[in-house]
Amino acid sequence: MSRTLCTAGALILASGMALGAVQDVAPPPPPDAAPPAANPPSPVVAPARTPREALDLGVEYLLSVQNEDGSWGYFHSTRPYEVYLDNLSSHRAFRTATTALGVMAMHAVSADNERALAAAKKGLEYLLTAEQPGRASGSTFYNTWAHTYAIEALSILAQDPRFADKHEAIKPIVEREMRTLDELQNATGGWGYYDFGAELAHPTGEESTSFNTAAALVAYREAKNAGFTLNDTVIETGLDCLERLRLPSGAYIYGFGSRYAQTAGYNQVKGSLGRSQSCNLALLLFERPDIDRQNLLDGLDNLRTFHYIIEIGRGRQFPHEAWYQTAGYYYFFGHYYASRVIHEIEESKQREYAEWLAGVMVATQDPDGSWFDFPFYGYSREYGASFAVMTLKNCLNVLEPEAPDAADEN
Repeated sequence: MSRTLCTAGALILASGMALGAVQDVAPPPPPDAAPPAANPPSPVVAPARTPREALDLGVEYLLSVQNEDGSWGYFHSTRPYEVYLDNLSSHRAFRTATTALGVMAMHAVSADNERALAAAKKGLEYLLTAEQPGRASGSTFYNTWAHTYAIEALSILAQDPRFADKHEAIKPIVEREMRTLDELQNATGGWGYYDFGAELAHPTGEESTSFNTAAALVAYREAKNAGFTLNDTVIETGLDCLERLRLPSGAYIYGFGSRYAQTAGYNQVKGSLGRSQSCNLALLLFERPDIDRQNLLDGLDNLRTFHYIIEIGRGRQFPHEAWYQTAGYYYFFGHYYASRVIHEIEESKQREYAEWLAGVMVATQDPDGSWFDFPFYGYSREYGASFAVMTLKNCLNVLEPEAPDAADEN
């Protein structure tokens, strides 16, 4: 398995069970035992939320946890051992990435929600004024995620007339973020967040991942939609890398370091469920000839058919400990890109998948309105809710096409 798969061992406790003799006749109940009710009452079950209700509750959650400075997330952990950090530069990256996702979520529902619009504007101010997250070290650079989602969030707002007074301020920040992300492109053309054993300005690529590469390319595509000029060499080599990580099965290899382990569980279809949606979307958005809408539909079919595999990984304490080495942090990430893929498949199929995906989001929402897939410092529920709110909104855009959409005002 690639070193990028930061596995953590879990102790399996074995326990024996003594088997008693099987009795042919059950012992009689105690004399004072009451007889069972002939018709026991049915348990009271609270009605499930509708997707619209789940969306509204998720929005309320995000509004309630936005920090005073406009950001989302915080530097805190209740666990004695956390995800590998290296140093506090990683925390700045986590907060910027989480804030960008929060801005995207608030913007997605802002057409008919003034409070969400105000929260998006407040989050924008943070993204425009906060210090740019730096690289923690030569071997650790989670800031790739910060640059990725900052580019995507700011590019979305740059296309919205309601933010016209901020377009000039947005432009240099997006260009700065793209330059930095360009520089973090590795020698294989992709992007990652580790490069263990190397201390190079441009990472070697041994630890690049398909899903990080795909997310970066989707963000670049949004920047292009907003009128920003892309570095064609960066984009083409990134797409080439992603295609090299694509398997005939429809799965995507975890990362470049595991390219020779194509039959490993994590590189099979069931192990790739959380990655495949973003990768398929990136290749389609840049019109690569070897992928079409049927490939996207096949990817959605795999996600739905084998959903129990990715579900088993949700909420696990350690990454990659579940079946097929699925990690919890793929969960809402993967479903968000799946909701975008739905809009790219044949229109007659969209409603079927939107109903299913919206149902998954309803079923996984916690009572406080948040969503949780992996214990990750003080960012888990914030990024989980952001991804889930955008997922539900994308589904409702199919299920309720007459509903207000922020894009309608652009």
